[in-house]
This record gives sequence, C-alpha cells and structure tokens, in this order.
Amino acid sequence: MERALGLHKWAKLFEGADVFLASALGFALYAPGYTIADINDWFDGQGVSGERLVPHFDELDRKLLGGDLAIPVFVIQGAEDYTTPVSLARSYVDARHAPRKAFTTIEGAGHFAVFTKQDEFLKELRMRVLPLIR
Repeated sequence: MERALGLHKWAKLFEGADVFLASALGFALYAPGYTIADINDWFDGQGVSGERLVPHFDELDRKLLGGDLAIPVFVIQGAEDYTTPVSLARSYVDARHAPRKAFTTIEGAGHFAVFTKQDEFLKELRMRVLPLIR
C-alpha cells in the first residue's frame, strides 16, 4: 500500500495530474446538470477505489490477464504514464487473444493522454478503430 501511494504521489507530480484534475473540477462546477453533490460523490468514489483497490495491486496474478475476447482490443496510452506503467499495459494486450489488437503510446503524455493530447489520441482512434466500423 505504501509503495502504491508513493508511486501515485510521483505520478501526479510528473504527469501534471493535479493540474488536470483541478481543471476537470472547474469544468464540473459549471457543467449543466452537475451539482456539488455529484462532485462530492466523485471524490468519495475516488477515495473508496483507492482504499479498496490499491492494497491489492501487488497481489495481481499476471496469468489472470490472459484470455480470449470476441472484440478488438486497442490500448492507447501516454508514454510517460506512471499511474498505469506502459510495461503492464503492454503485457495486458500481449496476454489477450482478440480478432484485432494493438498497443500504442503517445509521446509526452501521461495517464490522462485522452484529455491532454486529444489530437494525437483521436488520430490513433481514427487510424485503428474507424476502419473496423466502415
């Protein structure tokens, strides 16, 4: 648990997660239909997830990652993602059997690549996923 919390602390620092999360909070405050109760629920959910999931990270059996999926699997993540290390995400994709699968990273992005490098993320989606639905 202590190791995971240390990793999380440094991940937030290097990935700029605190800045991103603060801006997301700002958006939520002005989003139509959102209330302070919704924001409190979000924070409570983050806390419960951390309490319940983080202590089990070291117990994860890598063999459980394998398996067959009937759908394509695409993982697009930041190359500097310290929250979900690239090596673990790549292992996850490698352990899956799927009709199509791909793993790619976005340089200069961390855990929130989908938000912080939107153009690059969308480019990867268009290149990998769009051809499958045409």
